[in-house]
Amino acid sequence: MTTAPPVAPTQEQISRWASTKFGLLAHGAVLTTTADAAMHDVKKPIRTRSGVSGGLDITIDDCIHVNVPIVESFVRESPYKLDFSDGNFIIQEGTETLTSFQPLPTPEYYHKQTLGDRESMRRIGQMCSADRFCYGMTGPTCYFWRRDRRCRYCSIGKNYSADAARKQEHHLMEVLGEALTDRNLPARHVLLGGGTPTGDDMGATLAAELTVKIKEKYDIPIYVMIAAPLDNRYIDELKAAGVDELGMNLEFWSEQAWKRYIPGKDSVIGRNRYLEALEYAVNLFGPINTRSILIAGLEPPEETEAAAIHLAQMGVMPIISPFRPLEDTMLAQARGFTGPQYVKLWYDLTRAIDGLGIPLGPACIACQNNTLALPVGNYYRSNA
Repeated sequence: MTTAPPVAPTQEQISRWASTKFGLLAHGAVLTTTADAAMHDVKKPIRTRSGVSGGLDITIDDCIHVNVPIVESFVRESPYKLDFSDGNFIIQEGTETLTSFQPLPTPEYYHKQTLGDRESMRRIGQMCSADRFCYGMTGPTCYFWRRDRRCRYCSIGKNYSADAARKQEHHLMEVLGEALTDRNLPARHVLLGGGTPTGDDMGATLAAELTVKIKEKYDIPIYVMIAAPLDNRYIDELKAAGVDELGMNLEFWSEQAWKRYIPGKDSVIGRNRYLEALEYAVNLFGPINTRSILIAGLEPPEETEAAAIHLAQMGVMPIISPFRPLEDTMLAQARGFTGPQYVKLWYDLTRAIDGLGIPLGPACIACQNNTLALPVGNYYRSNA
């Protein structure tokens, strides 16, 4: 499931991977009733973490991981279908069969409950890739959820059915223990993130406290993803706690996009503070271990390119996340780029930052499932 690609894939393979994966991320796919019926104990979509992991996780050629939107209304317009024929799951575009695929299995712990309060373990922490355990520190709440501050693409406040609201530290430790030993989909690293709590630290202090607790019991890499703290001392806290990787997501580049799509982060933090915090973090965590997600598809591609190049020049690993319109959000009726436009963006960016020593992230192959990234080159790894 997380095997590396051929040592030297052909350009034809790379083009096929890019076209298929980025097309699926752009348009989603219709899941046929035949394929749905054949998916026994498959890891079905759960909408948490604002939905970017809320699709069907599949692998193509054992190395290309894709989180395919199948439940949102925009997929009804998709040219792609996920079908099942002659014992194989297949991806079709129109009448053409593009390739076969394999859906990920359901983690065993998804069927279990916590001791004592009998909370469903899948509502505490989810496998948001084939090997990464994701824990939303705030549950389905966020300081920026208030309507005038809300990130326009976000669904976090509507995810109460999927993500527990009052998580405790003992919940995390219990469920993580189960995830690490899961026979179907074992966790290899941890992501702490989710919504932003109140306070200038933007969740850094809680993430540091949880990191200390986890590291005391488990030898596992921890990636923290938070909004940029207003003071660098909170970044120091994360480093001192043993955090391995830090992400602070710039999301957009232009001033217009910041004001239009992330007004709360624009007014409370601002782009300049994000860049300052990222520059400071690179000095602590190092290049690549400091990363920042950019949302592609809502502002002109040249803005996304400028942001990615700027980040790479700083030593920050840019991660390009295609916009995904989610039901009941402010941008539910919006659309991102087409598959071919995402392919062009990927090619342009890989050429632009080639030679800077920074890849398009993430470096973990399994965690590329919802990003414009392919495991082509020396920077990418499997955690299996």
